[in-house]
Amino acid sequence: MFKIADKKKRLTETGFIRMLLTGTMTLSLLLAFDVSSGKILRFVDENGVTHYTDDESEAQGYDFVEFDDLGQPDPDNVIFRLDTETGSLYVMNKFNSVITCKVHVTNKDAIDSDILFDTPLEIPGNTEYYLGRLEVLSEEEVSITNTFDIGSLFKGDENVYYSSREKDLIVPFVGKYRVTQGWEGGFTHKGPKSRYAIDVAMPIGTKILAAKSGKVMDMRMSSDKGGPDPSFRPHANYIRIGHDDGTMSIYVHLKGHSQLVKPGDTVKQGQVIALSGNTGYTTGPHLHFAIQTNTGNGIKSIKFKLNGREPFSGTPLSN
Repeated sequence: MFKIADKKKRLTETGFIRMLLTGTMTLSLLLAFDVSSGKILRFVDENGVTHYTDDESEAQGYDFVEFDDLGQPDPDNVIFRLDTETGSLYVMNKFNSVITCKVHVTNKDAIDSDILFDTPLEIPGNTEYYLGRLEVLSEEEVSITNTFDIGSLFKGDENVYYSSREKDLIVPFVGKYRVTQGWEGGFTHKGPKSRYAIDVAMPIGTKILAAKSGKVMDMRMSSDKGGPDPSFRPHANYIRIGHDDGTMSIYVHLKGHSQLVKPGDTVKQGQVIALSGNTGYTTGPHLHFAIQTNTGNGIKSIKFKLNGREPFSGTPLSN
């Protein structure tokens, strides 16, 4: 607990920020997730039990948030700090990768600040970044919130991998397996993050390959849980790789503790990065794969070809 000079505002700190600047200023956790495949809702009931559901009626009456189970970065890796003596606001990015964050405010007339609100700011990995100065001018309530996406802003052509060049992207696994759910699949591939994703059924333990050379941005590989119920949504393992053109590839539902890389590692196209699994919300062992970009307004999947072939549902894939 700290005090801000002459305003005597109090604050506490966590990962995301939600500041209510009135007689008391508090930084508290705000989960502001986009949802890619219909609404996935997370809420805590009166007994303190956390629930995940795709049925909004189950969450009615609770303070719920939307949750993305397919590669959502850990919000605890983004930490905000307010210097109560100077009013300086900082963000610490604990990811190895750059992130893009936005800071929003509800009542700009009640503050004096040089912070670039509502503007995507690229924050380098493992860096504390100065956002700007913040001073409260009145006792009116001011709410300041933050959201972030992993990766830098994509400035290239969204059709970069929708080409016939065979080795732009290779098939991201060893063996020959069919696409079981393709682009805009009616089951789960509906929202921006997964619209152009594919699912490929394969045995647990299949070797997963980097589709393109790059650097490991983020991963979650500690889960051994999976099944056909929404309660398994937060348990999907994944690895995200950033590429030199600003795109990202993501590999989801991986076998727990099977990773052969770590965040910050440089990987080559065709390198084994992990084993396939059945973790998270899944009806059977498979790989969820997508190429994504950071638009500044969220993560978006883009069309791609593997070895020069479009991955329609039912298409057999192999290298």
